[in-house]
Formats: sequence, structure tokens, C-alpha cells
Amino acid sequence: MIAALLSVVLGCLAQAPQTPQTAGLAQDPNALVRTVVYNELHAPESSEFHAWKEKQVKPNRTTTKQYVETPDGLLGRLLTVNGKPLSGDDLSKENARINRLLDPKQMQTKRKQQKEDENRTKKILAALPDAFIYKQTGTAEKDGHTLVMLRFTPNPNFNPPSREALVLQGMEGDMTIDSTAMRLVKIDGTMMRDVSIGWGIIGHLDKGGKFEVEQHEIDKGDWEITYMRLNFTGKALIFKTIRINEVDTSYDFRKVPKMSVADAINYLKKADSDNATVAEK
Repeated sequence: MIAALLSVVLGCLAQAPQTPQTAGLAQDPNALVRTVVYNELHAPESSEFHAWKEKQVKPNRTTTKQYVETPDGLLGRLLTVNGKPLSGDDLSKENARINRLLDPKQMQTKRKQQKEDENRTKKILAALPDAFIYKQTGTAEKDGHTLVMLRFTPNPNFNPPSREALVLQGMEGDMTIDSTAMRLVKIDGTMMRDVSIGWGIIGHLDKGGKFEVEQHEIDKGDWEITYMRLNFTGKALIFKTIRINEVDTSYDFRKVPKMSVADAINYLKKADSDNATVAEK
């Protein structure tokens, strides 16, 4: 559920995005959000494939991973832990983990999980226009694009259409929209009250939890998450404590050729080797 929430800027279906003119936006912030959410959900699927690195910072652990897209799904490999390349048992375990994806059944399972995450994301994303009341707080110009800043507060009439959307009831925060591209740039939310999922039986999130997600256009028409900050506490299934405190930064995006899973694994291993060489220098 939380993974879906924090990936709120992903879209999957291939249709042409709407514009302020075709959507009849006028000056209504809620209509603007509705059109942008439509565009996120119907963003044209890119025919290009990319690779990138991701740095994840937690209180006692910092890791760097390399990712690469393939027609069969997204593959990733751990490169460093606390600034040091993997070695010994850690390297052997990572090699064994990624080599298991050569089994088509393993890769199919991984892709199925990725699709389930995407579907949960879309449920939350689709609920954004109705979950909040939006008010414009400012505009800015950047690289020839107009950015619109909005403040959102809970809509008292919101009836969550799915379990995933329940978490939106207790939030308020800020959103930035690129009104030139009509895409979501940033959303920064705070839990203003405890929120129960499944009457508290499935779990709850504590008041004060925060998340921040940013996406940018890394290639023409291709938008990807570049920054994510999470800080949540709560309970899952009554007894399990939820404690999430991390910052993820994605960078070094580059185009790569269409790869098979085997080619992608070799690409990731080479990235691991190159990273170790740089560390030694």
C-alpha cells in the first residue's frame, strides 16, 4: 500500500494527453488536477529503454543500486553499501539472486509483482482529484514551462473507492504541476491524523507521517521518479510495527538498447565491475 502511494506519479496506458484547451480547465485548480491525473494514467508508453542509478539513504544504511529496463520488466542490482562495493559473501549472494532471474518463471513472478504495484499506484492516483480540495498558491517559470503550485486539503465528501485510497483521507500538503506539459512534478503530503485501514484490523498510519515524490522529464515525453522521501510510522496487521525513514534519489539516466533478461544481467554485472574500479581509484 505504502509503495503504491509513494510511486503516485507512474502511468501505464497509451493514449494522447489532454491539454488545458481540450479539457476546458479555465481557472479551476481541481479541474487542472483532474486533467493532469488523466495524463499520468494515460501517458504514452515509451518505446525507449533506460538505465539509471538509485541512492537510498536510511538512518544506518546507505545503498546504491543500478537499474535497467527490459521488455520483460525492470531489473536491479545492489552496487554499494555505505559507500563500499560488495565483496565476499555479499557479492556471492547478490550474484545468486540476480542469476535466478534467468529462470523465466522467476522473471514472470517478478513482472507480476511489478504490475500489481502499478495497479495499486493507479488506484491511488485516480483518486487524487476527488480526495482533496485544491487551491492555487502561486506560479513560476522554469525552462520555458509554467509551474503551478497548489495547496491540497481533505475533501470531507470523499468516499474512497478502494482500500489503497483510504490513506488519502488523512492527508494535506502541496502539489506542483507543469501546466505546459500537463504533468505532475511534485507532491508533498503530511498525515494530519491517524488513518486506519480495514477498521484498524489491517493496520494504521500515525499522524505526522510525511512523503515527498518528484518526477522529471528524463527524455522527450518520458517522465520518471527522481526523488522520494518517506517518513512513516504505524502498525500492520495489529502487531507489526511500521517504521519507514528513507530518501531515494535516482540519477544518471541514460538510453540503453532493447535487452533480453540475460543481456540485462550482464549489463548490471558490468556496471558492478565498473563501480568497483572507480571505488578503487
